[in-house]
Amino acid sequence: MSKLKNTTLLKLAILFILLGINKPAEAYYTTQGQNVINQETGEIVQLRGIGLGGWLLPEGYMWGIRKLDRPRQFEAAIEELIGPRQAQKFWDVYHKNFVTREDVTNMKSWGVNTLRVPLLASMIQPRAGQPSTPPFSYDEHNFQFLDDFVDWCEEIGMGVIWDLHGAPGGQNAENISDSDGEARLWTQKSIYWPLTIDLWDTITKRYADKKCIVGYDLLNEPLLTRYPDVDPGMLRELYVLLTQVIRETDKTGIIFVEGDDWAQDFSLLEPLDWDAHLVLAFHSYPPSNSQNGIQRWDNLRQKYDIPLWHGETGEQDPPWELYKRSTRFLAAANIGWNWWTHKKFELSRQPWSIHRTAGFEKILDYWNGSGKKPSKWQARRWLFKQARMTNSVNCEILPDMVASLHPLDPSAYVQTLEIKAPVIIRQPEDQLVELGYSAVLRAKISGYPLEYQWYRDNTSISGATSYELYLHNFAAANIPGIYNVTASNTKGTVKSISVQVTTKPFAGITLNQSQEGPLVDGEMDAVWESVPRLNLEHVITGSVSSDSDLSAWSSLIFDTENLYFFVRVFDDSLSTNSAVDHMKDGIELYLDTDNSKSPFYGKDEFQLRYILDEAVMTSSIGPIISGVQVRQKRLADGYQMELAIPWNSIDPLGETHEYLGLDIHVNDNDGTTRNAKLAWWGTRDNAYQSPSRFGTVRLSE
Repeated sequence: MSKLKNTTLLKLAILFILLGINKPAEAYYTTQGQNVINQETGEIVQLRGIGLGGWLLPEGYMWGIRKLDRPRQFEAAIEELIGPRQAQKFWDVYHKNFVTREDVTNMKSWGVNTLRVPLLASMIQPRAGQPSTPPFSYDEHNFQFLDDFVDWCEEIGMGVIWDLHGAPGGQNAENISDSDGEARLWTQKSIYWPLTIDLWDTITKRYADKKCIVGYDLLNEPLLTRYPDVDPGMLRELYVLLTQVIRETDKTGIIFVEGDDWAQDFSLLEPLDWDAHLVLAFHSYPPSNSQNGIQRWDNLRQKYDIPLWHGETGEQDPPWELYKRSTRFLAAANIGWNWWTHKKFELSRQPWSIHRTAGFEKILDYWNGSGKKPSKWQARRWLFKQARMTNSVNCEILPDMVASLHPLDPSAYVQTLEIKAPVIIRQPEDQLVELGYSAVLRAKISGYPLEYQWYRDNTSISGATSYELYLHNFAAANIPGIYNVTASNTKGTVKSISVQVTTKPFAGITLNQSQEGPLVDGEMDAVWESVPRLNLEHVITGSVSSDSDLSAWSSLIFDTENLYFFVRVFDDSLSTNSAVDHMKDGIELYLDTDNSKSPFYGKDEFQLRYILDEAVMTSSIGPIISGVQVRQKRLADGYQMELAIPWNSIDPLGETHEYLGLDIHVNDNDGTTRNAKLAWWGTRDNAYQSPSRFGTVRLSE
């Protein structure tokens, strides 16, 4: 090449730099006060997004197993079956199919404008072999999945929000961060902070020229205050450092910050003033759908003049009524949202449901300890087939779930789909129903669209046109019978097997109506001695070392005016030292006034909360109620609480029904966060998700 040509090329390069061609691109969106705005037009934008959980960081429940629940465990289990080389090939097939360009295109067509990408640090920054100081090593092969994804989003016009879901060392000690059981990001700061800072710097610089990069969710659900030897102040300190390194490259991209205790407590981050484009990213399950539910975060929005983002929520089964309520409320409240997630195995809480193959079910049985180990040849064949089945063309689309996220509209996409003949995947099963308790018949049938019809004793049941049939909604005399369901579309009809449903009398606690209620004064009156006690014996969160550490019982009385509770808690260390209500010492009451055992909270279902030393009972989920009398007394070994709830505050007609849906929980805070939680009925901490998880008591006149 001639000297003249070299000189000309050099001048052109300098000109391009002066014109800003090599400057980092400005993303579609940034912030201005309490709004997210379009950078070009200044128009206010509501972030409407879906998370890509399960793609780079699979969790056990997403696959249908809880014995293995994080990437490092899946990686080891798959290598044990098929060896490391074939395991790497499996993950390549899995990652290529789980998220595709077509997925991004389709979600964009629904009205989704951002995708939250949960990053697993070890996938691109390997755990083993890292030096003690930079430069750190990165896996270019695995980075290619992110490169391709960003290219698709850039071409399609989809915003990208990076989410450090599994930070180096683990930002909590849980499966969701792929930890080894210790939150080493906090306990081994000198090792894992440099890796985390370098990871964000590498990602920011790698995609600096892409307009689709909307922002950076610095850490998913960090936990600090629950670990006694961890300094909570480290969270803000690290966030400031990460922001500084990102700002070296990206001046206007949004910095999403999550608080302590599952993105609930933002007090550790105050003052929220270290950057001009911060967004407070709160998480809650079920989806926030009222001003009461988001007030504590709205207070911070007003105080610091920054936007709010409901960064993670969902996990509700159909009919997705709460999704509709939540997204309509969030739109009116100027709060963006991001649903968790776009795809899971055999669940109905997200747009696509992945079918598990028969071979993969055998592998899950082996991992669960209930099946024999497959041969290496079998395991490879089954795993690779399942990896290909994660492609959306092989999945079940749930358009009604998508449409429940206001204002998403999947109708144009659905019209492009080939109608598939119905196929029964899982048959309904015989049931013995105890009156007063939840009972559901289900059939899993693939194909879309489908029209369902249930039959009892060969007669169609009016209105029974879902894949589920809630038996407890029938009068007791109408429950027994022989049931089956049909599913139809233009490609055919399938009929399930017939199953038998029988009933047995209610065998739980029966309460007799009182002629006169107790005096609500927090004292153990004689009237309480003659009624049954409900012992809270299920530890559903954390651990309990002894009865004096945490134990509790409750009693109920009712009359024509009120429902009365007396709750006695034994707790040798009382504390309300948390910014989050459900992390403080206190009591939660779950009421389903007509015992409908609905899958979602309606007008007569409630989660009520009482916090130690406060004078009121508040409505955390469900309508706000009034007229509740509450009295509490501290004792040497704990506390006791007495209350009266007017029937007309929890039932539109002020009626009492034969059965009352009920659960009672006690939260235990021994210092700065919740250490344990007891329940009367539940065996998992999921009553907040659905009244169908409540127990039952019978109210007798």
